[in-house]
Parts: sequence; C-alpha cells; structure tokens
Amino acid sequence: MRAATLRHAIVPLALAAVIAPTTAAATPPPPPPAVHRYVALGDSGAAVGSLDRLQPGSPPYCARAQDNYPSVLARTLNVAEFADASCSGAKTADMTAPQYGRDGGPNPAQFDALTPDTDLVTLTLGANDIGVFNVNVITDEQLATVRRNVGAVLDGIHQRAPHATVVLTTYLRYFPENAGCYGFTDQGGQQRLTDTLRETALTHDARFADNFRTTGHDMCAPAEARWVNGPRPGSASVPLHANAAGQEYLAAVVAATLRD
Repeated sequence: MRAATLRHAIVPLALAAVIAPTTAAATPPPPPPAVHRYVALGDSGAAVGSLDRLQPGSPPYCARAQDNYPSVLARTLNVAEFADASCSGAKTADMTAPQYGRDGGPNPAQFDALTPDTDLVTLTLGANDIGVFNVNVITDEQLATVRRNVGAVLDGIHQRAPHATVVLTTYLRYFPENAGCYGFTDQGGQQRLTDTLRETALTHDARFADNFRTTGHDMCAPAEARWVNGPRPGSASVPLHANAAGQEYLAAVVAATLRD
C-alpha cells in the first residue's frame, strides 16, 4: 500500500463522521504483520529527528534521534527487538565498514546489526553517494551510481538477513511540483531519484515506500502543514529534513507498505 492508498484509507473514516452518521464506517485496514526483530539502516533521511532527543550512546555526528521514523515505526509495530544503525552522512560503503565523524567514536558498520532472525529491515540511502544537495541537477551517471550501489546494499541485506522483509524508501518531497522557494525550483530531479530507487527495489526483491508522492507538505508549505524543514527550522530539528510530523508520516507510509 503506497502513500496514495494510505490517504484512501483515512479519508472515508473522516467522511463517515461528518457527512452521514448512519453510514457504516469503512472497514479499517488490516494491521501490519507482527515483527520480532527490526533493523533500521540508512543516512540522515532515517537517522535524524529532534536534536534534543538523540539516542543515548550513539555517536553525536549521527544525530540519531529517538523520534526518527524508524523509532516511530518500531513503536507503531510494537516490535520485540529494535536496532537502529542509521547515521547522518552515511554512504553505501558505511554498510560494511565503520563510519567516522568529528565527535565521538566510530559508528559500526551498519550491516553488523543484521542477524539471521531479523524479519524487517528499512533502508533510506543513496543521496550521499552522489553528493546531492540540489536534487534538480542529478545526472544520468549519478542515477546509475545510485542504482548500482543501493542494489548492492539490498543484495547484502538479503544475504545477512535471508528471512527479512526489506523496505527501501525514497526521500521526502522538498519542493512543490514545478515551483519552489529559498532560491530553488522543482525541475524533476527528485522525481527521477525516486523513480530510480523504485526500480532498484523492484529488481532487488525489496518493497518500496514512496513518501515522495504526497504533495502540499514540502518546505515551501505553510509552517502548520510542513513536513520538511526549511533552512531555519522552527523547532530543535535538522534543516532540510523531516520534522516531527514528517517522521510520523514516513513511519505511516512504511507501515502501509507492509500491509500490501
């Protein structure tokens, strides 16, 4: 179930309450399957959340938060065991080798968190391999790098956690379609990156969580509707990344994907 399907699941419930009290409520979607051990892998798209709620014991440069989308998802699914290995700045090479930052010790190779009994893995990764800041200038060569490197990571996950459901996510929408703010304008680059990640998931036996599809909550939206921070966040969170509402949305999209 993609983000669009999630909206379809929510809207009928609201309409039943305000339009026709005598109309039977829509049947709620089935719960996601039970998860015993969940491992979250990835870059800042997975790691960050509130800067005043960092996970104890994690390297400060990872900015790994207690309210990032993997943590929200773990609570939503009521998993028995949760391992969050994600770290800001991570590249695909950091899946198999330690990552080093300016403060604190190394973040262990993220694949070290995988075990044969892991039954759910989420992955948000790829942008740092090509140094993307302005997603509008992504080239075909860079997309080929993402396809190759992320594909290899997905294969490595399957080798180490052969029974796991693997969900690859894309990145939240930064700009409204064909519009922009802060000196940037949507030119289709992030859509191309999303399409490449979707194709990579399909060809490497992973599910795909399309959190880019929903519009109206980018960093150009009014503050009350925004899921992505602008350059100066209004809360203790990271610029150009999901705020607390965005983390809830990301977790909901992954949970919906697991119901498919």
